[in-house]
Amino acid sequence: DTPGHKDFAEDTYRTLTAVDSVILVIDSVNGVEDQTRKLVEVCRMRDTPIIVFVNKMDRDGKFPFDLVDEIEKELKLSLHPLSWPINMGKEFKGVYNLYNSSLNLFTASQKSTEENTVPIPDIQDKLLDDKIGERDAKQLREDVELLQGVYGELDVPSYLEGKVSPVFFGSAVNNFGVKEMLDTFINIAPHPQGRNTDKRYVAPEEDKFTGFIFKIHANLDPRHRDRIAFLRVCSGRFARNTYYKHTRLDKDVRFSNPYSFMAREKDIIEEAYPGDVVGLFDT
Repeated sequence: DTPGHKDFAEDTYRTLTAVDSVILVIDSVNGVEDQTRKLVEVCRMRDTPIIVFVNKMDRDGKFPFDLVDEIEKELKLSLHPLSWPINMGKEFKGVYNLYNSSLNLFTASQKSTEENTVPIPDIQDKLLDDKIGERDAKQLREDVELLQGVYGELDVPSYLEGKVSPVFFGSAVNNFGVKEMLDTFINIAPHPQGRNTDKRYVAPEEDKFTGFIFKIHANLDPRHRDRIAFLRVCSGRFARNTYYKHTRLDKDVRFSNPYSFMAREKDIIEEAYPGDVVGLFDT
């Protein structure tokens, strides 16, 4: 979810070297933006698997079929909808999950909860009419029939090869439709991948610890003059207060306060494994 300004893009390009899969956030009001095009090109160069999340469905934007069409044309992605919205803007009633045949009902200014989820194994069930009204139920049935006819079942190997991108609809500010997308992400996203170096390929199953720095950030904490180097663990186990060889400086270094990050919070960690990102205090 990169802001439109190109100054931010450099940071994201660098971060893309450390990830094995991405979730692409598209604004349903503005559609595909400039920076998104450039970032998807970088993902395509690496065949990075992409899941698309269409955001702000609780605001009046483009129609879902038009959005899917625009994303496919502009970003040259082959999409596969796994959830489908019921109306949008003030009329937005929720999303129907195609992969587990359940209905998520939306209530404005209320976070999504388990109580809002209604299993509907058969889309012809009268329960659908009771929940969203006859008009919207009729439209949803037509949409779902069309989607299932065109897309069928999701082919997970094609997603892992970066050829197909599952699509979810929701409203992130209301935390709506996000859990379903993340649950699917956990189920289908790739395991931590190895990395090529100029000498050899490093496999994640190796016992020996290896990692690379993909970004250095200065003054992350406004109260201190600090620099944090972001390390992506490639193989083995990273442990706190352990000496590791720095190949470029050709000397051993150790880190007493390695951090893990969640938004603005950071916690000191004792160990990390392949796929983890660790913040190292950089002197």
